[in-house]
Amino acid sequence: MKFLSLTRHCQHLLLALLLLAVASTQAQTKVFKEVSDEISSQLEIIRQDGNLVGYLLFTQLEKASADSFNYRLSIMDENLNDIGAVKFRDEKLILKGVSFEQDVLCLTYVKSNFVGIEYKNGRDFRREKDNARAELLAQFINLNGKILNRYTVKMDIKPESQSNNYNRKVIGDARLKQQIQLRNISGRGFACFYGDDSRNSLLIFNTAGKLTWQKTVREEATGFLMLTSGDDVDLLLKKKEKMEEGGYAIIGYNTKDTSTYPKFLLKDRKGRSLKVLTFENDPVSGKPYVSGLVIDSVKGNNYGTGRALVHGTYSGIFSIALNGHRRNDIQPVFTYWSDGSQGELVNKRGYYKEARAYPNLESSFKDYQGNTYFFGPGIHRRFRTGSVIVSTVFAISVVIPAVVMAAGTHTFSSRNMVIVKQTPAGKLSLESAIPLSNIMGATAKYPLRGYDLDSYTVTNPETKSNYLVIDNSRKILIYNIEQHKLARTIPHEDANSYITLLPAKEGHVMVSEYDKKQKQTRLSIEAL
Repeated sequence: MKFLSLTRHCQHLLLALLLLAVASTQAQTKVFKEVSDEISSQLEIIRQDGNLVGYLLFTQLEKASADSFNYRLSIMDENLNDIGAVKFRDEKLILKGVSFEQDVLCLTYVKSNFVGIEYKNGRDFRREKDNARAELLAQFINLNGKILNRYTVKMDIKPESQSNNYNRKVIGDARLKQQIQLRNISGRGFACFYGDDSRNSLLIFNTAGKLTWQKTVREEATGFLMLTSGDDVDLLLKKKEKMEEGGYAIIGYNTKDTSTYPKFLLKDRKGRSLKVLTFENDPVSGKPYVSGLVIDSVKGNNYGTGRALVHGTYSGIFSIALNGHRRNDIQPVFTYWSDGSQGELVNKRGYYKEARAYPNLESSFKDYQGNTYFFGPGIHRRFRTGSVIVSTVFAISVVIPAVVMAAGTHTFSSRNMVIVKQTPAGKLSLESAIPLSNIMGATAKYPLRGYDLDSYTVTNPETKSNYLVIDNSRKILIYNIEQHKLARTIPHEDANSYITLLPAKEGHVMVSEYDKKQKQTRLSIEAL
């Protein structure tokens, strides 16, 4: 599970773009041309209730003074049509979040006199270090381009620096302990969570930009993930625990009466730890759910490699519906394979015979029928015949066998993407094993996260269809889960262009095509 940030497809998509976007004859297409490095832009998704409703292009223009810049916000709808633009001046700003509620945009920034500022050398940076300051800035803008309000609060962040190897200069930097997270609260306003060196803070704003409530979150955790549902704000937190991939709990707050709900520890009925893959709202009920893997109580701390996976790191999968905060409102569904109850479908160590793989499940989602789908690359194990022969031939030697066999007797590769379905009753089935080219062969100690493969889902609410987007270094596959077939295949390289796929409105994808020769990026919204 990825804490503290949005998926990499949503962050910093376009840099150094022309200020004016050139629209084509199709309303869902725009072209951006590169300009000098002095002007930089960042495209961010505008979300409401978890859904994409538009795009925002945040552009840092020329310097206005020694300590301030001119900025431009270009607002587009979900079809890339221009809605409006806002210009303003401020200190160095790092955009961290965008959300939308009741015709109001809320933007959160890190505002600082040292983050992102370039110094001649380390000595200049150290000279200014004592005067370093950073603030959280929340900015509220209506669709007419009027800035309704601004809210700033000082953040306690230790100043750091990074060396610029290109010109040997130093760039000011800092790290929040918990990154800024922003989501709308339906019908009410916005929730913002962050953690600096002193505290973790939850801020609640109304749509006029007024701070209506704030809470210091005193729970100690290595990571937090915020989710809003109705009047509630829930925080999934990750604590250090004996089972290193476990330690999850959920705490919740009612923003209407500021009450705090009891903490919910994520364990199964036998006290086994759970690894969370997804914490989101159910597409039908709108209530939160959490899903993931049951960690084996004996082998659970042996994880992260092919060899660990095939020896049984996980005992099963789970999905928990959080329909409320009373005990009867929490509806867990656990499905185990470690007890041998799944017959020939999957053995006690998680091997699916039909897929010929041990799925390294990395994410999950719910469909409109209440099923929970889990997916990840299928890991295949192959005996290292050549290495074993070499070790046997040179058995009289000590060094050669030791070197050869240090990597293990097997290699591991990913040749398919496995999709597993869990019904509301807990029944398990193998939905698909999508063939892929052999992504990578690795020895037993090679980390599974090193496989060059990324995937995410796209939902079409009109057709109730779900698509799995599988992205690797050579091509992009779009797979229709309900129809069990490939919908599209898109190569990354196309003549002089490089193509990537980005999130778009429901039932659509954004195709980003960078023309190397023309030095321009063409964005188009395409239906699935």
